[in-house]
Amino acid sequence: MPAGGVIGSRRVSRQVLPVLATLAAGSLAAGHPVVPGFERFHADDEVPALEAGRLLLGELSCTRCHAAPGTASLLPARRGPVLDAAGTRLQADWLRAFLSDPAGTSPGTTMPDVLAGLPAETRAGQIDALVHYLVSRQDGNLEKLAKYSAPATGGKRFARIGCAACHADPVRSDPLDAHRAAGLVSLEGLAAKYSHAGLTTFLAHPLAHRPGGRMPGMHLGSQEAADLAAYLLDTLDEAENKDRAPLRPFPTDPVKVAEGGRIFRSAGCANCHDEPVPEAAPRFPPLARLLGKSGGCLEATPARGRPHYGLSPAQAAALRAVLAKPLPPMDPGDRVHLTIKSFNCYACHMRCGLGGPGPEREAYFTGDKTLGDHGRFPPHLTDVGRKLTKTALKSILAGKGGIRPYLHTRMPDFGAANVGHLVDDFPRADDLAGVEPVDFAGADPDAGRILMGTRGGVGCITCHGVQDRKGIAMESLTLSGATGRYRPGWFHEHLIHPARLRPGTLMPSFWPGGVAGNRTILAGDTDRQIASIWMYLREGGPLPPGFPDFDAGEFEIVPKDRPVVQRTMMPKAGTHAIAVGFPAGVHLAFDGASCRPVLMWRGRFIDAYNTWFSRKNPTAVPLGTDVVELPASPLLALPGSPAPRFEGYELDASGVPSFIYRLGPVRVTDRLAPAETGVLRTLRVTGAGPVTIHPGRVKGLRIKLLSPGSPALDLREGAGNTITISYQWAP
Repeated sequence: MPAGGVIGSRRVSRQVLPVLATLAAGSLAAGHPVVPGFERFHADDEVPALEAGRLLLGELSCTRCHAAPGTASLLPARRGPVLDAAGTRLQADWLRAFLSDPAGTSPGTTMPDVLAGLPAETRAGQIDALVHYLVSRQDGNLEKLAKYSAPATGGKRFARIGCAACHADPVRSDPLDAHRAAGLVSLEGLAAKYSHAGLTTFLAHPLAHRPGGRMPGMHLGSQEAADLAAYLLDTLDEAENKDRAPLRPFPTDPVKVAEGGRIFRSAGCANCHDEPVPEAAPRFPPLARLLGKSGGCLEATPARGRPHYGLSPAQAAALRAVLAKPLPPMDPGDRVHLTIKSFNCYACHMRCGLGGPGPEREAYFTGDKTLGDHGRFPPHLTDVGRKLTKTALKSILAGKGGIRPYLHTRMPDFGAANVGHLVDDFPRADDLAGVEPVDFAGADPDAGRILMGTRGGVGCITCHGVQDRKGIAMESLTLSGATGRYRPGWFHEHLIHPARLRPGTLMPSFWPGGVAGNRTILAGDTDRQIASIWMYLREGGPLPPGFPDFDAGEFEIVPKDRPVVQRTMMPKAGTHAIAVGFPAGVHLAFDGASCRPVLMWRGRFIDAYNTWFSRKNPTAVPLGTDVVELPASPLLALPGSPAPRFEGYELDASGVPSFIYRLGPVRVTDRLAPAETGVLRTLRVTGAGPVTIHPGRVKGLRIKLLSPGSPALDLREGAGNTITISYQWAP
C-alpha cells in the first residue's frame, strides 16, 4: 500500500485499514455467523428447538454439500453469491483478507473458513491461488455511474427505505455485540471490499449477484444506488465518481489462476457459489449419514478438510438437536414460518403475534403520522392467505403493486425462485379452504357508489382514494383495484370487524356486529350493502358523491401577467417543492430541502387540485411537455460539504423569485428566470472561502457556465461573486 494511507487516488476510509490489517494481525472481532432469524428468536433457547436447527441447516447452506435427496422442500439451501464477475467488483486485497479470516474480515458472515485446518504454508498458497482465480473472473458489466453522487442523500435513504431494518449503520455503528443481539447484519469493511462502481452495481441488481435473495432487490435506480454506495463506503465528501474508490489493479498469474480453479472445485466452493458440475459434486457425506453425529463442522476446533463456521454454543446445540433423528415433514404453516425467518421478513412484518420491528429499530420506520402505526409500519401478515388473492401475493412478493405511498419503507424483491412458493403456502397455512364463500347476489353497484360517498353514505372517500382521486381528508389505502387484490370473504369480514382483522387501525366499523349503521340504503341489509360496494369497485362507474366538483382544468394554474409561486409537493422535488410558473411558458420546480432547482418544463404549468384539497398528499405534477430533471449533484462544492440551509425566497419587482440559502459560511441568492429556449440561472455568492462550481450534465439539456473566470472561486469576506448558468433544451 502506498505511504500516507492512500490507496490509488482515493483517501483511505476508516473502514479500510483495520480490514487489511487482518492479513497480519488475525481476526478483528471474530464471532459466530449471524442468522437474523436465529439471533432474534432462538439465541437464548434453553432447550434447542427443532425449527432453530432446521433454520440453520438452510441458512448455513449445509445441504449444498451434504446432499439431502427428497428434502428440498424441507431444507431450502441458501445459495452463495455468484462469483463470475468477482474480478470486476471486488478488491483483491479484500478477497485475500476474507479468505484468510472470513469472520474477522466480515463479522457475522455465514461463509465458513474452508481452509482452516490446513498447515499455514499450504493454506497461504491455496488462498493466493484462489485470489488469482477469483480476480480473473471478469464476466459482467458494471453499472454506469452518474458523474456525481451524494453520500448524505445515500445516508438518508439507508435510514428511510428499509436498509436499517436488517443492517447496522456502518458509518454511525453500534458495537458488534449489539448488532448480533438485534439480529442485524453487519456492513463493516465495505470500503475495503468494493470499488464504488462495484458496490453500485451490486445494490442496483443484488439478485443477479446473490440469487439466494437474503439481500433482496430494493428497486434502486442508478443514482440512488450510487448515492447509497458512496455512503456505505464512508466517503462523506462530495466528489466525482470517477475518482471515488477505484478498483485497484491486480495482475493475475495464469498458473495460479488454473490452480485456484482446481482448489475452488475440490474444496467444495463451487457447491455454494456456482451450479455444481460433475467434477465439483459434493464430496461430503449425505445428510442422512450425519444423523446422531456431533463432530465435523460442529467442532469448536478447525479440522483438516472441514469447513470451520465458528458456531456459537446455541447454534451448535440447535444443529445437533436437528440431526438427532430424521426430520419430520413440514406443513404449509411450517414452511411459511421458516421462509419468513430465513428471509428476515419478521424485521418489518408481524405474523400471528411474532416479529415486527424491534424497539431499537422502530425509529427507522417513518411515514404518515396521521395514520398512527399503520402509517409507518409495514402491514402484518396474519391471515394474509385469507386476505390477498394469489395474483396480488405474486405481485407483492416481487415488490410490485404497492398501495401504501405514505410508507417510506420499500417492499423488496426476494426473487420468485426463493419465495414464490408462498403464493400457494399462505392460503393453505391460513385455512382458506375453511372460509365460507360470500354470496354477492342482489348487489347494486350504484347503491355501493352512494354508500362510499359522503352525501348519505358512510364516507369511505374521506380517507380512501377511488379511481384517480385521493381521499378527501387523508391518503389511506386506495380502493382502486381492491377486487383484484382482496378475497371477497376477507373484504366482507373486514368491513364488519376492521379492528379485529387489523389491530390498531383507525378505521371504524359502519356495520358493528354485522348491523348496518345506514338503515336507508338497501333497507339496511348489511350483506347487500357490502356486496354493492364490492360490485361498484369491480365494475367502476361515476365517482362516489362528495368529491369536490370540478371540470377538467378548473384548478389549473395559468400564469398570465406575472410569475406564480406555489408551495406544493412534487415528484422528484419532494415535500418542500416550490413550483414557479412563468407567463413565457417555461416553468420550474425548486426543492427547498436540498436547495436546488429540480425540474424544468414547457407549456402548461400545474393543476392545484391536490395541493388545495388533499390534506396529506398535495402532490402536483407538471402539465406541460419536455420535462427535464436538472443535475442532482450540488452546483457549489465547499470544503467539508456543508448541508444547505434554506432561508426562504424574495420576489423582485417583476415577481421573479430568488431563493436564499446558506452553505456553511457562504450565502447564496439563486435567481432562475426564462431565457431563450430555456432558463437562465444567476447566483450571487457572498462569504469567505474556496468554492468550486460543478454545472453537471443531463441528457436532453445544454448546460453552460456563462460567467467569466475559473470554476474554482476564492471568496473574500464582504465581496460578492456572480455565477451565471444557462439551461437550454437540446434540439
